[in-house]
Amino acid sequence: MIVLIHNGQKAISVTDRNTWKTIAVNTRILPEILIELAQKFSGRKLIWVHQEISELVDFNFIRSQKNAQTLLSFAVAHPYILNEELGFVDQSVFLTVNQAVCYPTYLMSADVGCITSNTLLHFAPHIPAYSDFNLFLAVLAKLGMPKGLLCYSEPRLIQSRSTNFKLRFSKNQKFTYSFIAATKSKAWLLLYEFQRLIYTKSISPFYLLNALGQEQIDTSSIQYLPKTEVKESFNFIIQSIDVVIPTIGRKAILYQTLLDLAAQSVTPKTVLLVEQNPDLGTFSELDYLQTENWPFEIKHAFTHKTGACNARNLALDQITSEWVFLADDDLRISSDFLEEALQFIGQAKPEAFTVSCLQKDEQERVRSVIQWEAFGSGCSFVKASVVKKIRFDTTFEYGFGEDADFGMQLRNSGVDVLYNPFLKLIHLKAPLGGFRTQLKKPWEYEEIQPKPVPTVLAFFLKHKIDSQILGYKTLLFLKFYKNQSVRNPFSYLRQMQKRWSLSKSWAEKLLSEKQ
Repeated sequence: MIVLIHNGQKAISVTDRNTWKTIAVNTRILPEILIELAQKFSGRKLIWVHQEISELVDFNFIRSQKNAQTLLSFAVAHPYILNEELGFVDQSVFLTVNQAVCYPTYLMSADVGCITSNTLLHFAPHIPAYSDFNLFLAVLAKLGMPKGLLCYSEPRLIQSRSTNFKLRFSKNQKFTYSFIAATKSKAWLLLYEFQRLIYTKSISPFYLLNALGQEQIDTSSIQYLPKTEVKESFNFIIQSIDVVIPTIGRKAILYQTLLDLAAQSVTPKTVLLVEQNPDLGTFSELDYLQTENWPFEIKHAFTHKTGACNARNLALDQITSEWVFLADDDLRISSDFLEEALQFIGQAKPEAFTVSCLQKDEQERVRSVIQWEAFGSGCSFVKASVVKKIRFDTTFEYGFGEDADFGMQLRNSGVDVLYNPFLKLIHLKAPLGGFRTQLKKPWEYEEIQPKPVPTVLAFFLKHKIDSQILGYKTLLFLKFYKNQSVRNPFSYLRQMQKRWSLSKSWAEKLLSEKQ
């Protein structure tokens, strides 16, 4: 391990912890020093730490980290370099860091962190060596994450186990403009300034003009991090899998999905089927569950209460295996799918991941395992031990947002959600799919219909910071304008404000009913 101790502006010392020798460096600014060290020490872990907290670093934890394609940091003594108002132009889950757990984010800190030299050199040629170390790390993470770099706020980097660390943003705007300029188009800079004006009544014309003069980094020239190949000698331990499938009115389609599961080279231990039919007096139509022999146990529940959230929760209560495969009832599954999923589990050691689930004519665009902003409730694997206290929030039943909310519950418990594009399912999108039971929501009786759907806004209120909510509102208003009939912009704004307020009222009511 190569350890760089700094004071925020310049290096204080550089030490090789293997030999305890002091290392001389030729450059002055911290990003260039880190790159120089990466060039000198191939395959080594590079660690940076602010001198104020140099005694707190947990080197044993850093030594235990085996994944070479990660970037870890933790903000201990100083706020992040970016301003909270960045949420005006970024509504991603990676901005709302939970400091109490290991959390996926591009918000990086110069307080303490680590990266392997080869991984740094993969991205370094594409990123300016900013004079500010925090900005360099944040841009590195932001551009690296879509290319396979796994970036985390990791409290275990320090020995203190205090729970008092809170998410703190910079009060300064300078580096936020530079960050947007490097990672987004100039249109986003203008939108950022516009929203600062209307929501905070402040602007920074000097920072804006300076940022408009900067070039956005061309990410098309950045290669994906290479896929870690499974060694021929790699022997994975076959772990048990329970498959959770909610279903309603898809007897034939479900049958094909079950046949695909039965044909797996590694079969699941149990398939947990929750069949729904809202018509009282009806019974199960899935006769083949009893008339045919299946190579796995089938636990079948029949209920007149509809809703995918409720159905999946009923199944999660009965999990007995080490892993849960949350599946839709209209999938085509290749015979080696579960075996390959277990190989990935054995090698990458994830705790939750979503797989590629496209329709037959769609093309997968992702070329590496990446950190995922979403979560697929019909195409994901979750370690059983991490979902003991996590369930689908029925606030979102019959609406939108239950997938995203489940993913946020995982992240806030310290579990990252990865996306594996190499594990592929085919989604049939069968007729009668989606919300097959059309129940009228209470807000649909309103004279003016809320916009957005209250469950969507409920998700934002539950998981986003204020600037992200306002940023979403701005984009919604701008995008929806061309899809409606009111051409007078002032009349449109008045109408949309009423619809937004109504949606917010319903969203707050939905959330309060769950408390």
